[in-house]
Amino acid sequence: MSADKQLPAPQQAVNLPRHIKKGHQLVFSRQDLSAREADVFALMMAFMSPDDWNQAETPKYTFKASELSEWLNISSKYVAGTLSPVAERLSTRTVGIKNLKGDEGEFDYIPYFKRIQYKDRMLTITPNDELKSEYIEYNQGFALINAKNFFGLKREYSKRLYEILSRFKTGGTHMPEKSIHELKGLFGLLDENGNLKPNRKSFANNGVFMKRCIRESIEEISTNPETKKELIFFQSPDGENQGIDLIKRGKSIVGIEFLYSWVDKGTVQELNEIEAYKTIRKLEGKRANNTKLTLDELKLLLMAYNAVKQTARAKRVEEAISKRAEEEMQRSTAEDLESLLSKIDELEQTMDDPDY
Repeated sequence: MSADKQLPAPQQAVNLPRHIKKGHQLVFSRQDLSAREADVFALMMAFMSPDDWNQAETPKYTFKASELSEWLNISSKYVAGTLSPVAERLSTRTVGIKNLKGDEGEFDYIPYFKRIQYKDRMLTITPNDELKSEYIEYNQGFALINAKNFFGLKREYSKRLYEILSRFKTGGTHMPEKSIHELKGLFGLLDENGNLKPNRKSFANNGVFMKRCIRESIEEISTNPETKKELIFFQSPDGENQGIDLIKRGKSIVGIEFLYSWVDKGTVQELNEIEAYKTIRKLEGKRANNTKLTLDELKLLLMAYNAVKQTARAKRVEEAISKRAEEEMQRSTAEDLESLLSKIDELEQTMDDPDY
């Protein structure tokens, strides 16, 4: 890989960056990209840094066929056949950026790239200057997306959900409830007027949307050998849904709350085997002495068992985490209700016990 910025010469090996960094505005934009298109865009973002723009000309990012083959898991014989049409389609793609100064539902649709070309076994990408602030400004926060794991996911909607959930990794942050309409926008199903695109009419049925964009994405992320080590989805309080709690108005689903936790608090670092064995010995020793492990300790134990490929034990710990998280959620709800009723009792003492 090479670019206008100071990078190693083309003949030198370049490692794939550990993370893809995307600002909040870009993460929560309206994107309609296939899996391969999302990979190419993410590859550019993985190598982009604010310093790239400290020059007169727009930066360019150039990737050799051998790098694309390795990082995107494409047979070297089929790199051209796979990526040439992808580059052609990407040259016309736009991204919907939310207009922060306008009405709530306003989005500006801007082309991703100034130019993108696959020629002579080289992919050259020139980003659009109009998106400079969305590409490199992080004043609203950002997502650190594990690059290798992102490229390892197969489905476009799985990649999109993984990217969105990566925005909320650190302690104390969690993705707020999202309406079905907003989620359809995030998954690239809506046009500039907020209506379903002509080729996405089947998603008018919320059951189709839930299956293809949400449930199948959660299924892939939670069963992928790598992403399942870092991201856990919990059962809903009613036990009917994995990773989501449905918000309903009558019988209609109007929104979703995602029920998940990042195992390692956003560091995205796996334990090596020696550290894993030490962790297992320590925490299983506590359990053997009838000491109940904390939720954070259970998450660490899960990561340790995954590191040494003890799938069956990891599954048992994962089930315990899900159960514990549900218990804590119910306890918190009960405590909130008790506090509310106490305040109502105090208020009624100052009143003449009015009827309902």
